Amino acid sequence: MQKNLVIIVVVIAIALGAGIFNRETCSGDQGPRRAVEMYLTSMKDYRFEDAFDYITATMTDNAGIDEWAGMQRRVFEFGEVEMSDPDVRKPHRAIKNFFFCEGSAIVPNVLKAKDKFNNQGSTEFELYTVIKDGTGWKLDSQELLYEEAGIREWFPNDKIPEFEEQM
Repeated sequence: MQKNLVIIVVVIAIALGAGIFNRETCSGDQGPRRAVEMYLTSMKDYRFEDAFDYITATMTDNAGIDEWAGMQRRVFEFGEVEMSDPDVRKPHRAIKNFFFCEGSAIVPNVLKAKDKFNNQGSTEFELYTVIKDGTGWKLDSQELLYEEAGIREWFPNDKIPEFEEQM
C-alpha cells in the first residue's frame, strides 16, 4: 500500500514539475517573437521578398512572392513609408497540456511609422498571431488595437499618444 502511495506521489510530482517547466518553456520560446522581428525589420528595410518568408498565405491573400512583394513595394514607395525599429514584446503562448505548448502565440508590438500622408507619424499597438509552420514560425494575422481597454490589457505601461493639431 505504501509503495503504491509513493508511486502515485512521484507521478504527481513529475506531472506538476513538467507543467511548471512547460509554462516557462511556452512563454520563454523566442521563436514567435523572432518571426515578428524579422518580418517587421524586413518591411522597414523594404526587403519585401525576405518579409514574405515570415508570413502565411493568409497574410498574403494567397498571393505569390512576386505579386505580394511587388504590391508592398508600390505601396511603401508611393506612400514614402518610414518605420522605426520594431518594439516586439514577449510572446504569449498557451500551454496545450502538461507536456506540450500550443502551436500558436500572440506577439504584441508597438509600431511607430509615418508616411507622406501622415507626416507627424503614428503609434500603433499591434497583436500578431504567429503559428508554428513545420519547423519555423510564421505570422498568420495582425490586429490593431484602437480601444484604450485593449491597449491597456496588452501594453499596460505604455503611453498612448494624443494627436496634436488635428482638424
